[in-house]
Amino acid sequence: MRPTVPTPVRIRGLEFGGAQPLFCIPLVPEDLASLSAQAQTAVSLGPELIEWRADFFFQQTPEGLLEAANELRNVAQDTAIIFTLRAKNEGGAQDLAQSTRRTLIDAVLRSRTIDIVDLELANESEFLDALMAVARDCGVRVLLAMHDFERTPPAEVLSDRIRTMRDRGADIAKIAVMPRTEDDVLRLLGVTIRARRDFPDLPLCTMSMGPLGSITRVAGFLYGSDMAFAVGAYASAPGQIPIVDARRMTDLLLRYA
Repeated sequence: MRPTVPTPVRIRGLEFGGAQPLFCIPLVPEDLASLSAQAQTAVSLGPELIEWRADFFFQQTPEGLLEAANELRNVAQDTAIIFTLRAKNEGGAQDLAQSTRRTLIDAVLRSRTIDIVDLELANESEFLDALMAVARDCGVRVLLAMHDFERTPPAEVLSDRIRTMRDRGADIAKIAVMPRTEDDVLRLLGVTIRARRDFPDLPLCTMSMGPLGSITRVAGFLYGSDMAFAVGAYASAPGQIPIVDARRMTDLLLRYA
């Protein structure tokens, strides 16, 4: 039995925070053809969600992203889509001006082709306020995220970030950190279970990255994380596990937990 939220967030028939652990396959295409090919491979593997890492996409114009977003929705059909145009300082593939990122994200939100938008908590307030308002108007859920590719901050810092995400109006809170020791991995799991208790209505996605933290991508569900990223054709972050293996390991853990 895994800890769940009393009222899960419903997205295309999914319950984000419900009893079923959710797996998301990231797509990292450079162009429209590779987006379509990666999406077809991902959908064939049966994930609950797919994430389009649009920061890898070469054609960074509203027209280019809208064409791609419509193609992705056609291929994905009823599979839920997370749209991410990651900032460079949090692992993004391209260094885009904030004004450009805001324009591009706004355009994709208004296309109503996506279900969740991933925004970094570290963005300035005006940026977040504007895009979160558009997301609400368009029926898109907001995932607020924090990444640290160098270390795992203290537990109180991570807990404070999750609290801030909740207070900021996030539908889902995401924390991704890099461990240097086994203790860092355990700290991330401890923060996760405490967040589930302290903020019982907030769906979570937490992970410790890299090989050392790979256990959190299958066992994190037991501690209150509701979604894990798994590999379809390509990984988008270190430590991701192929979805077939990840789902098998998670099923076994939940069967005997």
